Amino acid sequence: MQQEKLRTEAENTLRQRTLELQQLTETLEMRVQERTAELAAMNEELKAENEERLRIEIELRESENHLRELSTALLSAQERERKLIAQEIHDSMGASLAATKFKVETALTELGNDSPQTRAALESIIPIIQGTMEEARRIQMSLRPSMLDDLGILATINWFCRQYESIYPSIRIKKEIDVQEHEVPNSLKIVIYRVLQEALNNIAKHSRASVVLLFLRKNSQTMELTIRDSGQGFDLEEAFSRKGTTRGLGLDSMRERVELSGGSFLIESKKGAGTVLRATWPLNS
Repeated sequence: MQQEKLRTEAENTLRQRTLELQQLTETLEMRVQERTAELAAMNEELKAENEERLRIEIELRESENHLRELSTALLSAQERERKLIAQEIHDSMGASLAATKFKVETALTELGNDSPQTRAALESIIPIIQGTMEEARRIQMSLRPSMLDDLGILATINWFCRQYESIYPSIRIKKEIDVQEHEVPNSLKIVIYRVLQEALNNIAKHSRASVVLLFLRKNSQTMELTIRDSGQGFDLEEAFSRKGTTRGLGLDSMRERVELSGGSFLIESKKGAGTVLRATWPLNS
């Protein structure tokens, strides 16, 4: 009877444990299902967020591309307008001034030695006309140097450096051009000229440099323009943190032109250590 009682108690205990285990299993399965449902819902939310983020990124990329296209079109329009104005100055103003100078010189020849006062007045006009002609030519070349289209970028660089040194005799430019004219893509010629023009003008205004090193070179993969000056340099963080007109448009203009033409723009400077400007463009193999 004692053994029967023990067996009955063992069976009851086993049955109770089995029931508890079954209930625990059911509870665990229910929790697993709930957690699985929660994870599925979270996955759906993450999927929706990723899709929304991807959509926004695509729209942002499209907007950036559209803005880049508009900026490129604007720069191209500006260059066309510059070229047109320069041509008008050359054809209209230049021709009128040349004709005026010719007529005054003809009048002087016909006048001879008679009317010395009239002759002196006419002779005083000629330098004024000549100076105006030179100023018109300077404005024309600043807007769009005709030799860039006629002779190419290398001749234009040499001309611009000569002009620059004649205006700023205290600054000497050392050039190292290791590239042939036909190796410079036509689309980059005006960009290189504008970057060079802006950089050297900035050096004259701000750097107090005595020497400028100018490098234009290429390898199988890139075209590189480097301009290094021996001036006083500046704090880059301070310069780029300025707002409004105090910041200036030179650095932004150069960077924009280079990047819109597919290149990369880098500037290094430190107070008392000069400035290095580097523009690099990839070349199609």
